[in-house]
Amino acid sequence: MKTRDIAPIGVRMQSEVKEALKKVAKEQGRSLNSEIVQRLKESLKKEGVVIA
Repeated sequence: MKTRDIAPIGVRMQSEVKEALKKVAKEQGRSLNSEIVQRLKESLKKEGVVIA
């Protein structure tokens, strides 16, 4: 993926959710950003949304 294809986005979330995501990300060897993106992709896939 090219850098210009990555759109920054600000997201507000409860601190408890952020901390839980950070913990899981560390366990999976991912950054917080990568963990969030992976989970969003998995959620969309479950709903039948195809991501190119």
